Amino acid sequence: MAPVPSLLAGRKIAVLGSSRGLGAAVAAACASAGAEVLGIDDSPVFDNLSAFYRIDTADPLAIDAVAAALPDGLDGLALFPAGGLGPALAAPKRLLALMAPRIAHGGAIVTRAAPVTGDWHTSLALTRAAAALKPGDEGAFAATWSLSKEPALEARAIGWGMLAFTLARHARWPSIRVNALTTDPLVDPHPAALAAVFLLSPLSAGLSGANLAADGGVSARIQTSLDGL
Repeated sequence: MAPVPSLLAGRKIAVLGSSRGLGAAVAAACASAGAEVLGIDDSPVFDNLSAFYRIDTADPLAIDAVAAALPDGLDGLALFPAGGLGPALAAPKRLLALMAPRIAHGGAIVTRAAPVTGDWHTSLALTRAAAALKPGDEGAFAATWSLSKEPALEARAIGWGMLAFTLARHARWPSIRVNALTTDPLVDPHPAALAAVFLLSPLSAGLSGANLAADGGVSARIQTSLDGL
């Protein structure tokens, strides 16, 4: 990774999903930007971390225990776990709700979203249900929405459910910022990780309730195609 400006010097950032994929890239970028990084994942990988917290994202009590173990006054929380409905949707929403009141004044939370396509409006019922999904209810949710018959629906439910959950809470905690980061899982995660550093840094002080597209232009191509631009 290219050198990263010290935008997070002296700050303490927790990263859910720190052991692989985009979460690992975000942890590395935050560390390069000067942060003390606390990793949270189900498998221990200690690269770029000052501390590691093992989590079982399928167990609500385990999620609560990790939240209780994390220190008060974090400067940022980045939620970029890998996996399906439980690890990537239900678990990060629960952790966000538990940790947001304890984030330091002026701190930030960043979550992962998915590009919004022309199916957004016809999928609002799915998106609302996904935004309300709780740990332990994944099986019933998958059956209700027939996710096994159309695998792409699960990715849509995760990305759009997390986006809706995030945007709906952008003003719930006035002293912190809550933003989403749209990414493309098929491209190099490092540029998106740098965008996450920006959203966690003081440079994004004026942003809350934003959905920043760091997806290599995917969102722009979708929007211009839909609008005939």
